[in-house]
Amino acid sequence: MVKRPATWSRQFTFRDREIFYNRIPFNNRAERAVEVPLAFDFLTRQPSKERMLEVGNVLQYYENALSDALCIRGRRIIDKFEVGYGIDNVDIIDVDPEEKYQTIISVSTVEHVGQNSSPTGRFGEQKKSADLEAPLTAIAKIYDLLAVDGHALLTVPFGKLMDGGWYVQFSSEYLDLLTTKYNIPQEALSVGYLKRVALESRWSNPHQRWIEAAAGELSNVRYDNIASGARAIAVIELTKLAEPFTFNAAVLPATPLCYERSPLARSLFVGVGSVRSWFHR
Repeated sequence: MVKRPATWSRQFTFRDREIFYNRIPFNNRAERAVEVPLAFDFLTRQPSKERMLEVGNVLQYYENALSDALCIRGRRIIDKFEVGYGIDNVDIIDVDPEEKYQTIISVSTVEHVGQNSSPTGRFGEQKKSADLEAPLTAIAKIYDLLAVDGHALLTVPFGKLMDGGWYVQFSSEYLDLLTTKYNIPQEALSVGYLKRVALESRWSNPHQRWIEAAAGELSNVRYDNIASGARAIAVIELTKLAEPFTFNAAVLPATPLCYERSPLARSLFVGVGSVRSWFHR
């Protein structure tokens, strides 16, 4: 991580766009600082505000009257576990394939699909064994749900391939399976990367600095278990092509990849999660 800057910038750069950091305090200790503004920027740039879907209930925590003015509050929100107003408790895999959406957004959600429950027990389910490629199946399902010429944006933690128990941190070789195994056309897929290079020394809503990076720079980046978030993210953009695509919901034989598993880090994360859960009672 680079030396902490004397002043903190209000904006970061992604694909030649200057975007304001999220400064809403809710759960804003790590990648939410850039994911949330990336998501809203993406939604506001879509030519049609009809047939929008959010996978995972995230953006409601950061919305204000601007969402009404931009006509993005009317999107459908699905979340398998979180119960709340306007949320459909549906597994992404079970969404009717005949339903097609012009726009789909998913913020740090698909990495949890098919994995174990979170340390706080707020979402997820206990499993004897997780399907480590379920996040890729979920992305293929999202591609299937897009209407032709529709667009999706997804963010996931990225760096060293990790089985975190309740999440999978993506790597380059893991992402490659989207095209080589799950049959998403290469030309339908575009991926950009951001990494955190500075973090203010305070627990609540710290200022951060994120910069664009190449995938190769991030191969040894580990998930930040103390801050409960990613040190780098992949920003996945999908554009639905006209050529036929057949989604396969069956669990495919696992590809032999080397996932890092750290019992010490996992125990630390469970401990931190338990403390947080106690304070939220």
